[in-house]
Amino acid sequence: MLYARQERLDRASESLERAVSLRPGYPDALNNLGVLLVREQKYPEAKEKFETCIRVAPNYDQAYLNLARLYVVLNEKEKAKETLQALLHQQPQHKMAQQALEMLN
Repeated sequence: MLYARQERLDRASESLERAVSLRPGYPDALNNLGVLLVREQKYPEAKEKFETCIRVAPNYDQAYLNLARLYVVLNEKEKAKETLQALLHQQPQHKMAQQALEMLN
């Protein structure tokens, strides 16, 4: 993510792709790669990374939050709500998910 902060997105993507290829179930790398893809407006690829992250690490909250944000960007409010509700199913007391869901209602 250092490369991303330096606006070296190609280098950041390469590093994260390598991390995922070496360790396919690495939630931080999957999520961060999704974030980079959103920044590059590669929304289908970002969605796939967040969904993979949720599948391999269902308790990793950032992937749910980022997927919900992506759905908002895509103007898919119902899917954003469903994603936040799935996180709340895993972590019922998650404050950010509760607040985000309230804002979408």
